[in-house]
Amino acid sequence: MPIDWGLPDHYILCMPPHNSTIQEILGPEGTLAHSLEHFEFRPSQLGMAQLIGEAILHGSTAALEAGTGTGKTLAYLVPLVLSEKVAVISTGTKNLQEQIFFKDIPLLSKALGRDIDAMLMKGRKNYLCLYRYRQHFVQPDLLGSETDHIKKKLDAWLKKTEYADRAELPWLRDDAPLWDDLSSTSEQCLGAECMHWEDCYLNAVRRRALQSRLIIVNHHLFFADLMVKKGGFGEIIPRFEVLLFDEAHTIEDIATTYLGESLSSNQLMDFTDDLEKAVEKSHPSEKQSLKQQTNLIRAGAERLKSIFYPMGERGQLEGHTLQAVNTGPLPDIKQGIKHLLDLPLFDTAMDHPFQTFVNRAEDLIRRLEKILSLEDPDWLKWYEMRKRGVVLHASPLDISRELETQLYQKIKTIVFTSATLSTNGNFDYLQSRLGLPEDMVEGIFPSHFSFETQTLMFIPRDLPPPNDSGFARKIASKIKQLLKLSSGRALVLFTSYHNLNLVDQALGKNFPYAILKQGDAPRSVLLEQFRTDTHSVLLATGSFWQGVDVPGEALSCLIIDKLPFDSPGDPLVAARIELIRKREGNPFMEYQLPSAIIALKQGLGRLIRNNSDSGIIAILDIRIMTARYGRFFFSSLPDIPLSHELWDVNQFFDQNP
Repeated sequence: MPIDWGLPDHYILCMPPHNSTIQEILGPEGTLAHSLEHFEFRPSQLGMAQLIGEAILHGSTAALEAGTGTGKTLAYLVPLVLSEKVAVISTGTKNLQEQIFFKDIPLLSKALGRDIDAMLMKGRKNYLCLYRYRQHFVQPDLLGSETDHIKKKLDAWLKKTEYADRAELPWLRDDAPLWDDLSSTSEQCLGAECMHWEDCYLNAVRRRALQSRLIIVNHHLFFADLMVKKGGFGEIIPRFEVLLFDEAHTIEDIATTYLGESLSSNQLMDFTDDLEKAVEKSHPSEKQSLKQQTNLIRAGAERLKSIFYPMGERGQLEGHTLQAVNTGPLPDIKQGIKHLLDLPLFDTAMDHPFQTFVNRAEDLIRRLEKILSLEDPDWLKWYEMRKRGVVLHASPLDISRELETQLYQKIKTIVFTSATLSTNGNFDYLQSRLGLPEDMVEGIFPSHFSFETQTLMFIPRDLPPPNDSGFARKIASKIKQLLKLSSGRALVLFTSYHNLNLVDQALGKNFPYAILKQGDAPRSVLLEQFRTDTHSVLLATGSFWQGVDVPGEALSCLIIDKLPFDSPGDPLVAARIELIRKREGNPFMEYQLPSAIIALKQGLGRLIRNNSDSGIIAILDIRIMTARYGRFFFSSLPDIPLSHELWDVNQFFDQNP
């Protein structure tokens, strides 16, 4: 008797023979059901796995949304493993990479009773560089008991580690500056001239990946590799036959970064610092002649920063600003680098390792000139202020054509999946932004969680719209009321630091529950505190809207201050809007609204992580009720009971303590 999938008929027609094997593994009486103690059969998981099997068999592109709790990782691992093809899984975060490699693959391997030939690959900054490690600890100014203690710990680790991945060092903080001195960028790598080339950990990772059938990377590494291959400079990720993007909703922003050009004042500073250190160790007599030119480059980098300090955090690079850069710091930077390269030190016949600095210098000039001289209506020149300096960018506004050329024409089977890919029940937004083919395979697999009983949505009617001058003050009062009803246990997501800081001040130091605020500690530290202090409250923006996994009581209340529309003041957003207008499209309906819907769905995904979770989602933006577009948000969300009264919230927590 056929299983009722609860899915449209065309998703399950004509399954080829290998799909019966997928059912034997993921079905209600399958291998996993018999071998895993807490395995729960999920029709959506099996249906998704079979669609991926179809896509692999026919060499198709597929877009699959799998709601939280679907079990999408196993849903794609099973058909990928059974295909026996060389496959790459690309994730949005390193956390998911590690979950797949260290948890899901071993679990599946044990259940199947067979080895799964897989390899984890991260960006090169995640691996220790033996050359930089040796160089760092020979510096006389580092002598001391604390340094000796750290070196002994690292030496002991290096005797047993296989790939020297910094994730193996839980005692080293995420923001520890030491790691910057122990790892290397592609610009700093000495390549085949390095004395540690044969023992290089990064090379060991790449050699192992060459032998693997399943390679787990992240989007940053994937698109970095795509650009390396485009330039004809080799490859980072070995060639593959099947590609699966998990957390695919983040692809456009990440791909835009790598398909464009960027250069920061910090890169100029790092170049001069690295060069001076190298010269001091190997050619101290050249130090003085070098110093004059590195100082000129540093001065140019400082002038570059000073131009942007009085301006906003982000903005277009045009008009007077562009002229100020071209006539001010740019000539100094170019002159300093040109005179550097004229020094005898850079005669590669004399001292080949310094060729890496020649390459870096030439690349800095190439990027700087390309960014500043670019004239293309489909690209944007813009700047971004960061803590330590300024970054100049040239970014494509439409990446679909580049993806078509560099990716879709070369790989037959590409699967895009995430908990949040569709808007209003379709994939039109994803299709338009990434240029996916019209005939792609599609599937929406809803979460099996019972949102009707596990959650309640609270939208107060007595708040002003977000553009009201009293909005922040009013939502601060409402948030305080909600936090008292929930006994803390809340993640409060803001669309701006302005509102976050005002609410933080309003809650005050005497609030009965611990207040954790983004920026006060590294992200991982804040999340660990939030998990362990059950009644704490975490105030956050941007990066916390996704990738936060806090199951259980610690996250029982999710509060969202505003519908997460991208700011039209952001230069990339504004330029994309203008490009759609020029093409006679509707930027709000085609771009701004679907982008906000996906962001809201990501936020909601933080609340319910398993069958035993329960909680409130509070949206403090009245526009979801009053604006005509509000219905599109509701039609894209699960069926959640809605209330406008605080007493319903109180009753919910009484029933779900």
